[in-house]
Amino acid sequence: MQPVIYNVLKEYFTEIHSNPIKARIMSPINKEDIFVFQTSLYYKNYNSNDAYEPSASFTSFATAERHLLQYLEEFQSALDMGGSIAKGSII
Repeated sequence: MQPVIYNVLKEYFTEIHSNPIKARIMSPINKEDIFVFQTSLYYKNYNSNDAYEPSASFTSFATAERHLLQYLEEFQSALDMGGSIAKGSII
């Protein structure tokens, strides 16, 4: 399996409940029509032991950005409702 090199298109820095979170939207160098995002932290719902790790790819930057912002909103809601934090991607 060949390694995939990504081009970082945009980075976000935010803080949710005093936890700094770094997020980025990326695209593989050899496939410019695919977009993914990753975050430095994941969240766990109060009733789940598994962290919610986003793993989708998108066909437009705008869609990837919209899903990333929605993920961050869900992250805050999960913590508001008693959820916890899990280690995310090393970025």
